[in-house]
Amino acid sequence: MVSSDYYIEDNSDIENKKLEAAKNHYLKGKYNEALNLYLGMLNMSTSYKLYYEIGRCYYKLNNHLASEEYFKKSIGLENFKNSSYLYLGNIFFKRKDLKNAIENWCRYYAYKPDDEAVCLNLATSYFTKGMKFQAFFFYEKYLKYAKDRGVSYNTIKQSIDKCRATALEFLQRGQIALNMGNNKGAIEYLEFAEKNAPTNFDINYLLGRTYLKENDSMHALIYLKQAMCIDDKSLDVLHKLASVYINLGDYTGAYCTLRRIAPLVLNKQSEYLRAMKTIQELDASFDDLSYKGHKDWGDKYYENNNYHLALIEYENSLILNHKLEEKIGERIQVLKTFIHPEERIINTCLQKGRELYARGELQTAKKYFSKIMLFSDANSPEYKLAKARMSDV
Repeated sequence: MVSSDYYIEDNSDIENKKLEAAKNHYLKGKYNEALNLYLGMLNMSTSYKLYYEIGRCYYKLNNHLASEEYFKKSIGLENFKNSSYLYLGNIFFKRKDLKNAIENWCRYYAYKPDDEAVCLNLATSYFTKGMKFQAFFFYEKYLKYAKDRGVSYNTIKQSIDKCRATALEFLQRGQIALNMGNNKGAIEYLEFAEKNAPTNFDINYLLGRTYLKENDSMHALIYLKQAMCIDDKSLDVLHKLASVYINLGDYTGAYCTLRRIAPLVLNKQSEYLRAMKTIQELDASFDDLSYKGHKDWGDKYYENNNYHLALIEYENSLILNHKLEEKIGERIQVLKTFIHPEERIINTCLQKGRELYARGELQTAKKYFSKIMLFSDANSPEYKLAKARMSDV
């Protein structure tokens, strides 16, 4: 006899048995049987994982409309650590909707950047769209994280290695031409180098600098912005970019670039004061709508899956009008995870690894330090710290 008029019956054992049976059916390819069990469980509970499993069953049964519905329901309950984005990307790709396929794959990549399949999906999709910078960016990620190093991996690696070698050869030719004062010849060499290695910082920077010398500010802008996408803390790039914006009469662009420069030169008093003087002079000429051109460009870049340039323009919009934080702040954070998801993982693993190491739980700490070594650059302080800790275990 119960002591209350109302009570909750414990169905956890039944639910666990159904869940295990559904998983077994799925693994055996019995997708209808698995689906019926999962749908029956909706009467007892709902969760993003349950919606995800239902979506997967419908996907395997080629019912993409139903699978899309349940993947979206799953994302409604958990919008970050959710593999539903991977399947949604696949669905949109099958519909020949590259824009939405790329966006959903990027959302999955933000959660699992070391998934070689999604890196390759993104690389080939961007290549199909003719966006070589982004394609090369993801081919490099694929080569870094690929665990299956079979025929496909070797084919792609040989192709990328050949492109890099060609780019290096023509970069050197361009540098020789520059040393001889032959700017036009240098540009020809460097543009060919950039076609083969569009994510190479030195090539983009030299192209931007050379076009600036030739008073071709429009072309200088293209390559300096690409260089900024690769390294947004390079003072050489930012200074030249500010000059280009001024040459073009884009004073909001110059202002935003100078605002990026200021915190990087805090220890260089004269340079900091010069930057702040120009910032103050320009600031007086702006109003609350001065951000609009940058916001419009950000929207256009976002619609075209050009997330590197979209991030720059949305950040510029926020620099010009802090009131936009509520409107575009979340999108800026999302774009950062699209481009550099490793930073979040490295920071999380550093914190957990240090805590475990301090408590003497070395074997568990080792897992976090090995992840840091996977995701960080070999020359970074995080990599060196993780490597030192790994040698202690």
